[in-house]
Amino acid sequence: MDCGKLTESIYERSVIKVIKTNSTENRKFYDGAGLREDCAILAGNKVTDDVCAGIMSGQALASGTDSRVAARAYIAATNHLITCCANAAASGLVDTYANVTLMVPERLREIKVRGMIEAATIQAEETGIPILSCNVQVLPMLTEAVATCVVNAGVEKGDNGVVTMKKRALVDEDIVMTKWIGLEGTAVMAAGSKRQLCARYPADLVEEAAGFFRELPIAAEAACAVKSGASYLQMVREGGVFGGLWKLAADNGVGLVIDLKSIPVRQETIEVCEFFDLNPYELLAGGSLLITTANGGELVRKLEKAGVPAAVIGRTTQGNDRIIRHAEESRFLEPARGDEIFRYFKINNKTGVLED
Repeated sequence: MDCGKLTESIYERSVIKVIKTNSTENRKFYDGAGLREDCAILAGNKVTDDVCAGIMSGQALASGTDSRVAARAYIAATNHLITCCANAAASGLVDTYANVTLMVPERLREIKVRGMIEAATIQAEETGIPILSCNVQVLPMLTEAVATCVVNAGVEKGDNGVVTMKKRALVDEDIVMTKWIGLEGTAVMAAGSKRQLCARYPADLVEEAAGFFRELPIAAEAACAVKSGASYLQMVREGGVFGGLWKLAADNGVGLVIDLKSIPVRQETIEVCEFFDLNPYELLAGGSLLITTANGGELVRKLEKAGVPAAVIGRTTQGNDRIIRHAEESRFLEPARGDEIFRYFKINNKTGVLED
């Protein structure tokens, strides 16, 4: 199997079908929370004035040897929570906290482990969601560090005393994308292969690419989109923007028509991907949101006024066709098969040049 998340077909037959078939309790949670989702809401059985209406949970995984691997998992999990809260139109979150697990290879030195934990705690301080527990394990079979994070929050009851479940994208809406594609993947590669990249590109370009970590939180654009009346928010990450677009269409039962030229990309990402012969449209894309809304141009102006670059990249359509247009040519979007960041890890594990 390919690295990364299981393909849609394998997941359906070997995970969803098995879990739903073998347990009544699992079926109950599947129907309520959404198995395969990275964030879900579980509504409580009883709501009183002093009890929250339910529990919201976001989870994420990150891998690599960069010092921000645990921080990236933390940011991704909080981003999932923010997106889910926005889509649910929840009235508020209470008692929010994070649990982090970090698994590292034997060859990793203690000072690097300490740096990973420090980066996560600094991010927690900036975000305002504390890390309640952190488990670190050294495992002999690993070649990179693997971090997982789960963020839990109580959901306050809405005006009607219950949790409002997720909004959905509608047919014939604009699709707006914030920031640029491949931000997280570009930052990981630039931080992990600085010497290689600086041999070809100017040092300031490589440093700027490594600094894309600062773009990963999405709270500002999510808040702006919700205030502007957006229909649906889809966090983009593994599988890149193409993976995010496929998920948006599949989860909402809509088709897509996307203009490839309209998808924003930084020159640093193009250069780094060219160096490693990777596809930037299928590269780890933490830091970006896909938003559906009736008036994409108006939302783009509001986002840019709030300091968040964005662009209208296409529209939702009736049916199941997911089409990518480039000039006069059109092709069908296909399900993501892993993420290009795992090809990068394979290349560098063979050469032994991971630096960060």
